[in-house]
Amino acid sequence: MSTVLKSPPREHAVPTAHVRGLGIAAEEPRLETPRASRKGGFLRFVTTLAVGAAGVAGGWVWHRSVVEHQAKEQLTAVAHTVNRDPAEVVVTVTPVSIRPVQRQVVAVGTLHGFEEIPICAKVEGRVKSLSFDIADRVRPGDLLLQVDPTDLELSRRQSERELQVELAKLGLSEVPSAEVPLNNIPAVLQAASRKENAAKRLERIRPLVAARTVTVEEGDDAENEYRVADAEFANQLLIARTGLANIKLKQSALAVAQQQLVDSQVRAPTPTQSVPGSTNGVGYSVTSRTVSEGSFVRPGTEICKLVITETLKLRVPVPEAYSAEVQLGQKVNVMLAAFPAPFAGMVTRINPAVDAATRTFEVEIQVPNPNGQLKPGSFAKVHILSRMDAQSITVPLSALVNFAGVNKIFVAENGRAKEVQITTGVQTNEWVEITTPRINRGAQVITSGQTLLAAESPISIRETIDVAQKTSQLP
Repeated sequence: MSTVLKSPPREHAVPTAHVRGLGIAAEEPRLETPRASRKGGFLRFVTTLAVGAAGVAGGWVWHRSVVEHQAKEQLTAVAHTVNRDPAEVVVTVTPVSIRPVQRQVVAVGTLHGFEEIPICAKVEGRVKSLSFDIADRVRPGDLLLQVDPTDLELSRRQSERELQVELAKLGLSEVPSAEVPLNNIPAVLQAASRKENAAKRLERIRPLVAARTVTVEEGDDAENEYRVADAEFANQLLIARTGLANIKLKQSALAVAQQQLVDSQVRAPTPTQSVPGSTNGVGYSVTSRTVSEGSFVRPGTEICKLVITETLKLRVPVPEAYSAEVQLGQKVNVMLAAFPAPFAGMVTRINPAVDAATRTFEVEIQVPNPNGQLKPGSFAKVHILSRMDAQSITVPLSALVNFAGVNKIFVAENGRAKEVQITTGVQTNEWVEITTPRINRGAQVITSGQTLLAAESPISIRETIDVAQKTSQLP
């Protein structure tokens, strides 16, 4: 039996250098078995292979990015690597553009109904029934509310009876359609007949008194009888006139009682003016209700509010500086938070007076709302399209530099960058308008490399190529 001698395990220890002064504890020797060594070697191989593959992929991506960057920069060797001054900043330039720009006046306001009508009670009484609620659509003439008509019906009957009493006093059966001759009233006819008889008797007695056929006393009695008859006739005429006046008064009281009975039914009103956008007739939307069945109302108590919503009115305050810009008939884009697309509107009224407190004037804009999407009371932002400027100077948005709240651009002139502080106007995602100062039409504005520029910095303009064409040739 042979004995196999195994070699002792190898020790890998960190050299025990002089580490006391460094404050580092020396590691203890580590023992590594041959099996662990083989396993570690396999892991190192796999790791190396993965790192190599990642390196190849990263190198390809880096190569492609470099080529794309070179395509965008297109810095030629002759112009920018051989004879270029190291102090020069490589930039790209673009000429200013002349384009038409739509001028707009921006304001904010609140939408209102074309008409907002508070409906109030006209008679006193208890609410018997309701025929509407909030968000209902009603038409002109629709019944909204019924007040209990019992007391009103009794009042109407009482007025009718009082009128009949006055007619009976004058011996009339119905209210005359025109002015009645007073001599046709029975009491007046009777008084007129007495007066006539007294007058005839007086005429007969006067000759007899003169002939002394009858006594003077009998003549005086006849004359007094005539005077009494004449006074009675005048009195009956006065009573008749008073009776006719009372008939008219009672007739008016009856009409009031009848109208109150009609007013116990509250109905939607009929507008007299035309409403834009109402193709199928005017309709109302109920936006509020303040009473319930059984409530007691008095004249003037608000019952509900009706709003015409086929077309809305948007009232916005506009600064007086734009008084010459805003005109009747101008188109308006109306923006609301609830909708991504703007709604079309038109300026219909302009207040001729400026509010002294706010230095603004009110502009009214009509906004069609055939589908009922817009709601009165909503907040809206408007862009009033005032005029078109056909010769506006614009530059690419990349040319704009903003520092400490100051907007500026750099213009390439004679191999140097000229700094120009500007005021911007209309801005889009691609370009921005320069309102002041006036930039020459042939000016070349710098669109890249501005972060390295200062006033009068020397520059070197790189050539530009079609980046899409260059990148399409990449491997």
